[in-house]
Amino acid sequence: MTGETKEVVADRRNVDTFKLAVHRTELANRRTLMAYFRTAIGLTAASIALLKLLEDGWLTYLGWALLPIALICLLIGVDDYHRVKKSINDEKRDGGL
Repeated sequence: MTGETKEVVADRRNVDTFKLAVHRTELANRRTLMAYFRTAIGLTAASIALLKLLEDGWLTYLGWALLPIALICLLIGVDDYHRVKKSINDEKRDGGL
């Protein structure tokens, strides 16, 4: 292999490595969004269980408090997803993809 051929192969490997890194980052961003969804669903389920199963007492107040916390968790997750997605797209543009 000549020196020029080695440079072309090395450049291609760098581009492939960059593409794979971007793809892994995109998948991690999606997994993070799904974790936020899962947490919000769990909080909502716990809230509904507390409200339906326990009619009086301080746990009813806890049930009502969990609903806005679940919504806030969901909104934070969606905001984080879009913010990171924008950052990934900017990095793609800067990296030449």
